[in-house]
Amino acid sequence: MPPSDSLTSLIGEAPTSGSVTKYEHAYTVLREKIVRGILPPNQAIQPQLVSAELGMSIIPVREALRRLEQEGLVVIKPHVGATVREFPVGEACENLLIRAELETLATRLATPHMTPALLRILAFILDEMDENQKAGKWDEFGSLNKRFHLTIYSVLHERQLLRLIELLWDQIPRAGSVLVVVPEYAPKTQCEHRAILNALSSGDAETAALLTREHKLLSLQAMKSAWEETQGVPDCARG
Repeated sequence: MPPSDSLTSLIGEAPTSGSVTKYEHAYTVLREKIVRGILPPNQAIQPQLVSAELGMSIIPVREALRRLEQEGLVVIKPHVGATVREFPVGEACENLLIRAELETLATRLATPHMTPALLRILAFILDEMDENQKAGKWDEFGSLNKRFHLTIYSVLHERQLLRLIELLWDQIPRAGSVLVVVPEYAPKTQCEHRAILNALSSGDAETAALLTREHKLLSLQAMKSAWEETQGVPDCARG
């Protein structure tokens, strides 16, 4: 982190109302910065500095860090402190495999609840992704990719399924989109996205679900191929 960056710019300001507790605020802002990659893997998080910047005691910050550790986003070691967790390649593969199955189910369940307004939003997101693809803005493309899929699942009545999917997306910041690793995959992934949208628009839940599963597994294969070139592929990615 550059010395000129204050922790405030990374963490955010203290809440201005009593609508959330200090613990909730500390948890929310820390989690957001980890997920967005602003606090990168292996970045040390010093509770004293965080509490000072957020204008609260150290206790709610420590509580927030313990919760982030339970969610797999932070590692806390005795006599060392808290750091942002770095996911090994094997765990990233496993994460994507699990997401493929959960998101297939989520798409199947969400399809009957699509509305014209929601379909227009999904089409708009894909148009924005096209623009970012042309400009080579892969971070923005990846964020919109995540938004596209989670917007589909936002209509789920099965909220626990949605929470599990969101947690898996957030566990591996920047790996949520294969484009971070393989930007040349963009045209193909957009074709896959539009095929999913077409199935959603026609109300074909089974086709939308199967296309989602294929899309996720093809993304994993593309990412696996990229990893093979540099560091080999763990067992979870073979087969």
